Amino acid sequence: MFRGDRDKDTICAVSTPHGVGGISVIRISGPNALSIVSKICTFLPEHPESQRAYFGSLTADAGRAKGQGAVAEADEIDEVLATYFKHGRSFTGEEVIEISCHGSPVICQSILHQLVALGARPADRGEFTYRAFMNGKLDLVQAESVLSLIESQSQQAAKLALRQLKGSVSHKLEDIENDMTWILAHAEAGIDFSTEDIKVVDNTVVLNRLNNIEKGLTELVGTFKVGRLLKDGFRVVLTGLPNVGKSSLLNLFLEDERAIVTDIPGTTRDVIHGDTSFKGVKFTFLDTAGLRESVSDLVEKIGIQKSKEATGESDFVFFVIDIEKGLSAEEITILDGLDPQRTYILANKTDRLSAPVGSETVEKALKNSKFFQKIKDLELFRKRRMFFVSALDKTVRAKVLEELVAEFADLQLENTVLISNSRHLENLSRALENTIRTKSLVESGMGEEFIALELKEALIAIHETLGKRFDDQIMDRVFKEFCIGK
Repeated sequence: MFRGDRDKDTICAVSTPHGVGGISVIRISGPNALSIVSKICTFLPEHPESQRAYFGSLTADAGRAKGQGAVAEADEIDEVLATYFKHGRSFTGEEVIEISCHGSPVICQSILHQLVALGARPADRGEFTYRAFMNGKLDLVQAESVLSLIESQSQQAAKLALRQLKGSVSHKLEDIENDMTWILAHAEAGIDFSTEDIKVVDNTVVLNRLNNIEKGLTELVGTFKVGRLLKDGFRVVLTGLPNVGKSSLLNLFLEDERAIVTDIPGTTRDVIHGDTSFKGVKFTFLDTAGLRESVSDLVEKIGIQKSKEATGESDFVFFVIDIEKGLSAEEITILDGLDPQRTYILANKTDRLSAPVGSETVEKALKNSKFFQKIKDLELFRKRRMFFVSALDKTVRAKVLEELVAEFADLQLENTVLISNSRHLENLSRALENTIRTKSLVESGMGEEFIALELKEALIAIHETLGKRFDDQIMDRVFKEFCIGK
């Protein structure tokens, strides 16, 4: 993706979103940033002060215009603010100038055209952040968090990304790395003195360090599910038999008339989805075709298959039943195939009942079901996973989502260290496995050379996570998702 011979280029790009806006920011980074920009921002002093903005007119390069036989007086392009960052004090670690101009695509393109003509190169995707990483301003975990922060779609996702950018994960991994390095150093010393029968460090001390490493890695790996939910949001599918009110509930949760609602079974043929937010957490709801076996319509059959696929891929399932009709044998069969840990039962259409019903009605029907037998804590399930609702009642949205978010209330802690990236999960899971095997070798009295070999693999996985060890494939995987200008 990036080549070493291009790392010394001066690069430029629009760093704000493309399109019309109040202002746009054009970033220029590299060894010749000041000399290039000074030719079109002649108001800049010869030795500008770092972190200071200068105001003036940006013009076409007058010297270049003369060379082309044009008039000596260059054309004025815009009035701008040019902010200078000296080498070592910028985001990339290089000399950087950020030009704030009026947010017209025409003006931005005119300025970029001037910069490129003067020797700058258009930046590649993520190249500014890549340079920040290569110059030691960020490690790879922090670089990835930049993209997560840009793409965050909820308050909790933004907070999580910001914590990672500030180094919450990196600092914990560095502590683990230090313990691993300490053990390896002593293991290597033990190998050197093995012929003299000298024990460099007692196995008890080594095991204590390994226990700390294992505990730290286990905690981090265990946070991935929560971290991913906070980053990407809760993916919730509404499923059940036809005409139980799934589409009405979808509209209620989204607070929008997204799905068509009729009394005709099979109205929903495809998976309909929409996003919403509750208490700073993103929710993606999916309304699916009603599940039924005897269907002759090919389109509806395809819709039902998509419903089953969506149910399997979701984080949570809202299984909707028509409480007026009760829980049928067909619905119990469907529930038997669902995981109670991911399932909520929404008994809908309570507005049609002459008297309120309790959970006993559903529990009686489920008594001998496989689904019922898989529930470990029936009282907790009844309290937090079973709701008697009406799609006409707007208070239902907060009531149901409150309980779902409450299950992850411990994740709202500001200082919680969470991982949310699948690359981190892969590497740290590998490091954890190597650490566990290292402990086993120490406990069985194996030689230091075997211990060192196993622990080196764990340390490599940590280094790959932080970006202290990387290759082109890893760089492509990380930076290909970035936008140009970041």
